[in-house]
Amino acid sequence: MRHILLAAVLAALAFPFTAAAQRRSVADPVYLPEAQVEVALQGDDYVFGSINLVTNNGNLGGTFAQGQFRLGYEHFWNEQWSWGGTLTGARGPVVTTTVVPELLLRHWNTFGSVNFRQRLGLRYAVPFDEEGVRSRALAALRLDVDRVFALGRIGLRPRLAVEPVLFVRLQRDDEDVKEPFLDFANLRAEIGCRVSDHFDFTPFFAYQSAYSFVLAQFDANGNIRIPAGLFSSVQPVLGVEARVTLFKGEKSTERRQLPTQY
Repeated sequence: MRHILLAAVLAALAFPFTAAAQRRSVADPVYLPEAQVEVALQGDDYVFGSINLVTNNGNLGGTFAQGQFRLGYEHFWNEQWSWGGTLTGARGPVVTTTVVPELLLRHWNTFGSVNFRQRLGLRYAVPFDEEGVRSRALAALRLDVDRVFALGRIGLRPRLAVEPVLFVRLQRDDEDVKEPFLDFANLRAEIGCRVSDHFDFTPFFAYQSAYSFVLAQFDANGNIRIPAGLFSSVQPVLGVEARVTLFKGEKSTERRQLPTQY
């Protein structure tokens, strides 16, 4: 029964990916390699830092479209609850330079050998180098489910995660552009590979959808090519995250480690 409920919740949160399928564009995949360093503190607490580079598709000659760094800290109150914060910065030739501080709250449950987590993040995106682009308050809810399998000395962690990101606006001026309540959504499938206590890597595939309201677009003959209304820009992502774990003091054999998608 619990597994049926979990599947129903994931399906419900994944609905926005298909709801806007009538008006959408799908780009060529981009590639995202990421390097991470995690410092394990007392208990399950940790601090981490990461850097990644997004490579463009062939439209821009295969160059880097964006670089991003993240710093974070997370403290576990007990086996089920934790809180923390992250600071993310992004910059590139085709994106707005943005800094995003975030506060997060995470709940971790285990049903048999299956891990089920919920992560609530409150973010504030601050742009710097593009005139007219406003700061945005965002609320993100991520649900993920995984299970760890032992394959000799290697641990495998198949995982599925879905994360809708909502644009939080308490009021809108009459002259403001209409914006959808759902700002962004991310559906991700991965297989984490734990090689040792100090190193793991995670290849993944993700579908990222950005939502907006658009005016009708016409072809050369005056026919409607894209109707006015909600429009989604879908970006497939192929990536791999490599993580090095450093232990402060003696390693705790009872420590639980989160997936590389913090």
